[in-house]
Amino acid sequence: MVSKFETQFVTSRPHHQTSIALINIRQEKEESLRTFMDRFGKIALNIQNLSLDVAMHHMVTTLRPGLFTDSLCMEPAANLDELKRRVAKFMQLEELREFRN
Repeated sequence: MVSKFETQFVTSRPHHQTSIALINIRQEKEESLRTFMDRFGKIALNIQNLSLDVAMHHMVTTLRPGLFTDSLCMEPAANLDELKRRVAKFMQLEELREFRN
């Protein structure tokens, strides 16, 4: 009886996400940078003690190849504020290109 109770209890505990959850995210072929960053950010916020370096690594590997990915590879963001600033610029660029098309 005790064994069955423990088994039931262990399986019903809340699951805490780890940085591995970020590996499963991919920017879809037609997905905008804004949509992807929103989705990536929501998952990243649920990960306790996520370091910026780990988040940046996963972000670069899950983004579609392009200017923003190249930019992050050539010059990684020094901190979260710089990352947000650079993301905002590339989002504006992408949205302007989409508007022109």
